[in-house]
Amino acid sequence: MSSPPAARNQIAFLLLLLVAVAQVFWWIYDQGRYSRERQQELIEAYESERLAAERLLQSGALGPEAWNAELAQRFPHLELIGDRVRVSPLAIAELERERRSHLNQYRWEGAFFLLVLVAGIWVIRRALLGERQLRLRQENFLAAVSHELKSPIASLRLAGDTMARPELDESRRQALLERSQRDLDRLEDLVIKVLDTSRIEAGGVSTVPERLRLAPLLRGLVAEGAPPRGAMARAEPEVEVDVAEELELEADRVAVETVVRNLLSNAHAAVAGRDEPRIVVRARRSGATPTAVELVVEDNGVGFPPQESERLFEKFYRVGDELRRRSRGTGLGLYLVRRFVELEGGEVSASSPGDGGGAIFRVVWPGTAAVARRRRRPQARAAGQGA
Repeated sequence: MSSPPAARNQIAFLLLLLVAVAQVFWWIYDQGRYSRERQQELIEAYESERLAAERLLQSGALGPEAWNAELAQRFPHLELIGDRVRVSPLAIAELERERRSHLNQYRWEGAFFLLVLVAGIWVIRRALLGERQLRLRQENFLAAVSHELKSPIASLRLAGDTMARPELDESRRQALLERSQRDLDRLEDLVIKVLDTSRIEAGGVSTVPERLRLAPLLRGLVAEGAPPRGAMARAEPEVEVDVAEELELEADRVAVETVVRNLLSNAHAAVAGRDEPRIVVRARRSGATPTAVELVVEDNGVGFPPQESERLFEKFYRVGDELRRRSRGTGLGLYLVRRFVELEGGEVSASSPGDGGGAIFRVVWPGTAAVARRRRRPQARAAGQGA
């Protein structure tokens, strides 16, 4: 439902459009009326000249034989029929043709101006709607960040207070230390995502291509990204890595690791709560170029509506409203995936049959050294929930 300011803006745009349409039609009508009046004035002038020429003939000052020699040159719109002078039908037809030509010109100009005006109003309205949606996503982002900060901080405070008790046994103390480490990792992931986003948008990220062996890199990231025991997941996801040992990619290591970590984090979040969670990571040569590599991360998680596939990679965007969210995240993970892939000249896409149908995220790197270079390089990994 539209908010009162949005409704007022829509009403204002509608009124402006109606006024513009009415003004254009009035202008066309006024020009048509003016052209008719002008045509009538010329016809009356022709009639006055016809009467004057006819009086000359009747007075005998000028005979019919001299008509073509003098009056025909002075009054080309008149013609002599016997001893009578009349306005040429061709001249009247020419006046009507000119009037219609001018009227058609006014109509086309009016339609063009109206089209430009409507297009301008549409562009402004779309910009305002985009600004409103961005503002809503920013509000959701702030709500998400508040939650992502409050939860681990509260958990760390509780763990610290508990570990301060002298009667606490060693096993309980170790469990609290592990939970505190997870909370610190969660805070670190959030800070890194925000910093990486800031660096990318400021143009402060530089990519340094190098030859990477994907098999050990992906296996290491999969092992690193597995959720720790004690997390909210019902079962630890089964993660399958399908990549040839000899497969290599020429790309920036930090950018590739950031992309893979965020995709894995997004997949782990998507399968949380599933009875048989499963994630598949595949990499292979792409047919785009001889050096291109395609990475696919597939899960059997919650999925998403197909129409949301493009918007998933927008900054701050998350499916649904932050106040009613069911999973953690800030809406920066997949945004960073897209930006880091684009820095390398690659492409990223997502697909899903719908809610509950799982999802497939596909990344294609060109695998060449033609990479955008900036002034600085991202310093640390960006992990955590992407959607």
